[in-house]
Amino acid sequence: MRKFSCRMIPPRGFGDSVAMNTGAASRQASPAFVQGEKGPRDWIDVPPVFIVGCPRSGTTLLRLMLSTHSRISISSEGAYIYRLRSRFISYGDLSDPGHLKALYKELLPLLEDEKFLSFPSFDQLCDWVREFGADLHSIITFYGTWEARALGKERLAWWGDNAPYHVYHVPFFNHLFPDSKFIFMIRDPRDVYASSKAALGYSVDNAVEAWEKSLLDGALAESHLGSARVRQLKYEDLVTAPRVRLQDLCAFLGVDYEEAMFGYHHSDAAKAMAQLGHHKNLLRPVFTSSVGRYRQVLAPEEIMTIHRRLYSPMACLGYLSYEDYEEISLNIG
Repeated sequence: MRKFSCRMIPPRGFGDSVAMNTGAASRQASPAFVQGEKGPRDWIDVPPVFIVGCPRSGTTLLRLMLSTHSRISISSEGAYIYRLRSRFISYGDLSDPGHLKALYKELLPLLEDEKFLSFPSFDQLCDWVREFGADLHSIITFYGTWEARALGKERLAWWGDNAPYHVYHVPFFNHLFPDSKFIFMIRDPRDVYASSKAALGYSVDNAVEAWEKSLLDGALAESHLGSARVRQLKYEDLVTAPRVRLQDLCAFLGVDYEEAMFGYHHSDAAKAMAQLGHHKNLLRPVFTSSVGRYRQVLAPEEIMTIHRRLYSPMACLGYLSYEDYEEISLNIG
């Protein structure tokens, strides 16, 4: 094996460096997972929780709430994960510092775009790789837990990511992280479109297709993995009864509820995300005025398009009354 030559400055809690290895097979097998808090030296074994759903369904709001918990760290949307997954083989032997440096440099702009609070140095990546290897599981865990170290969190029960489009890749994450969990956010498709129309430039067809596919993939994930690993959460329930919903999620994750989660809007992460115009409301406490806002934003024909396309799942989720459902479905049928 090529000797790893980059300068080593051990991050806090990593302990003594060991010979570097590059594959899952060569990394020592982790003991069976038992939920509990782990220090930085053991973070390779901390499981992730992914907050998924349709864009503009509240994944970022929930991420900030959970990240304010002292034992949870949910980083910003992990665009780096798909770059790694699609190009991992092309980086070559990551025991070669030059190859690892290429990976590091390619991912850095993605972290900047996603408003990571700070960025690891190349030397810190080197230390992690020497300790835990350079397979895909290890590298994703390094970046996924990085903000916890940057924020000085000393004990960690969960790290995570809130990219909504992870809902389309649950089989990948389940395979790579068998102890992972998923929180599937659902929001009224009319409000999703009202929000994404202004923030993302979606057409009504774009919004309907994204909502429908995320609902299908999220429901299938829950059916496949079970309710012990996938939890549905409506945006409307989160903002109208946040304490109850956060208590429920803490129980789902096996951690104690912390009232500090209500102070998410004061966090550095909220300030960083608010630099993006469509996230400026993250600097406010929880509010409910966004529920039903579509009535002030959408034209009647846009609302009717959504009703005609999504009347059945909307009725099942309580977004349409049975009377409205019956009227729409009879007219279409």
